[in-house]
Order: sequence, then C-alpha cells, then structure tokens
Amino acid sequence: MDFKEFVNKLEQDLKDALSETSPGADVRQNSVEKLQGTSYTGISITPADSHVGMNLNADQLFEQLQEGKSYEGVLAMAVTQVDAGLAQAPDVNVADIMNYETAKQMLCFDVVGTERNKEMLENVPHTDVENMSMVYRLQLDSNEQGAATILITNDIMAQMGVTKEQLHADALENAPEIRPASFKTMAEVMAELMGMPADMMPADMAPPMYVATNDSKVQGAAVMFYPDFMDQAAKELGGDVFILPSSVHEVLFLPDDGTMRTDELREMVTSINASEVSPADQLTDSVYHYDAESRTFELGEKFEARQAEKEAKSEEKEERSSVLKDLQSKKQDMDLQPKAETGKHKTKSEPALG
Repeated sequence: MDFKEFVNKLEQDLKDALSETSPGADVRQNSVEKLQGTSYTGISITPADSHVGMNLNADQLFEQLQEGKSYEGVLAMAVTQVDAGLAQAPDVNVADIMNYETAKQMLCFDVVGTERNKEMLENVPHTDVENMSMVYRLQLDSNEQGAATILITNDIMAQMGVTKEQLHADALENAPEIRPASFKTMAEVMAELMGMPADMMPADMAPPMYVATNDSKVQGAAVMFYPDFMDQAAKELGGDVFILPSSVHEVLFLPDDGTMRTDELREMVTSINASEVSPADQLTDSVYHYDAESRTFELGEKFEARQAEKEAKSEEKEERSSVLKDLQSKKQDMDLQPKAETGKHKTKSEPALG
C-alpha cells in the first residue's frame, strides 16, 4: 500500500483499537509543523474527557512498514505508543495556558538555526542573535522520558495578549528556574559517562573545554543566552572564549588563548555535524566568540575582523606617532644649530660715505 492508503487504514484501525481502552477518543489525521525540518504527517488522539492529546508520527510508522515489518506489527506498535503517550500526558487546563499570568511560569526558550528554520519562523515569535533564533515554549511537564512543551506561535501570542518583547524578557527570567544550566569540564562529562570520579580521569583523556547544557540535556544550547551566563563562563575560563555549537542540546566552550583560528574551528564543527549529528539536532556550522572585556557575543569571523581593524588602527597610530617624533627630533636639531649671518656689519676701517 502507498503512504496515503497506509495513513487512512491506520487512522480507522486505531479508532477501532481504542474503542475499548479510550472510548469516544477523537482520532484524526493532521499535519504537525515542527522546527528543525522535523514536520510530519500525524495522527492525533485526544481522549473524550480531555483537551490534551498526543500525535503519532505516521511517517516513521510507514518507514517501519517499508523496512519489512508487517502491518499488524506496525499497528500494534502504534497502539503501544498511544497507550504510553496518553498515560504520560500532563494534566493541562487550557484556560491556564491562555492566561498569560499563569502561563509565563512555564515559559522557557530554545535556540535554533535561523536560515534552516526560516519558513517556520515566519509564524513564530523569535529573537535573532547572529545566525541563531531564540523561540519560546511553555513547558507543561518534564520527566526522564522528556518534556511536554508547546511552541508559542504568533496566534498563541495574540490570544495571550502579550508582545514578543515581553515574552523574551519573561523567558530569560524564568528559563533558568525550570531548566537550570549545567557547566562542566569535558573531563567531568566523560567521567560521568564512564561511571567514575572526575579526579580519576587521566589529564590527557579529555580536551581542555567545557560543556554547557541544562539539567535534562535537552535543548540545552539555550543556556548560553541565560542572563550573565557568558560572563560566568568567561570568568571560569580566564578570559575570552570560543563557543562551538555541538548541537541544539549543548555547546562547547574553549578558552581563546590565541592559538586557534575561527576557520579551523568552523571546519571541525562542520565535519562533526555532517558525520555525527542528526539533521534534527544540528544548530549551525558557525563558531562564535565572546569578548569578556567588551561583553560582545559575535560570530568568530566578526571578532577576527574587528581585531584586525583594531590592530590596523593601532599600527597606523604608532606610525603617525613615529613620524611626529621624527619631525620633533629634526626640529630640535635645527633649533640647536647656530644662526647664519643675515647681513654685513660696518667696521671701523671702512670709510664713511657722503
């Protein structure tokens, strides 16, 4: 069967399968629009006594069919997903979500690449930082399996009666509370993964960098824009830092000790994205820099261009200063020389005229 036939049949069979476990549930096809190129054809299931349901990813289920799994097996998988999803669905009062004074206590934000999400961002309030965009979410619930969130669209923002600027300000204040930041050395992170104390990790086993994320390690790249986070990171690393976007879930901080160039670091990020990071998790291929003194966050190439311009101006100033010193020195030499006679003076031996 083709995809359309598959979705139609799955929709009907799910209605039949849920008639006993969730009688009266609303089951229908829908288009699920998501960031990071992960939009899909879905089948939504909403219990009769609730305004909150779940979406099944019909695209993924169809892939299982194409890979050789029987339709009965795919249907059983779908029913299992629905039972688990409905059991874990948060208890949400829709009126509370639309009431901004209540909803803002659930407010947080994610960071995504601007260009690759350009089309979706047209319908989503966002704040751009270089080539990244901060988007706002309501986190309804969070557990070991993940977080239930609602992406705030322009329509939802309008229903709440709030501006993007207010959303941004409140998200910056609230996000660190519900998604606390985590900032650890690579050695600490590797030690955790290996189940050993960090001080037992050999010094040459982990590169000299820090990993920034949140406590759930989901959408953790956003922590770099928490208030004062960059200043604290720069203080920890002893000055200016480079920031490498490992994924939308974490970013890496390296001290700018003058030995690394943006193009070299960018090549590393691009290579890792292409080979190790799924498209849905990629942030950007760029490298960023934080100037601790001027508190400037910018693309690495902008920082290097700014530094080159500053050095050029400094050299020009030194050159002008050197020329002025030469001129002053020459003037001083001329002032020390005896003045030449400007006319012939009359002597006693010269005869008088007239």
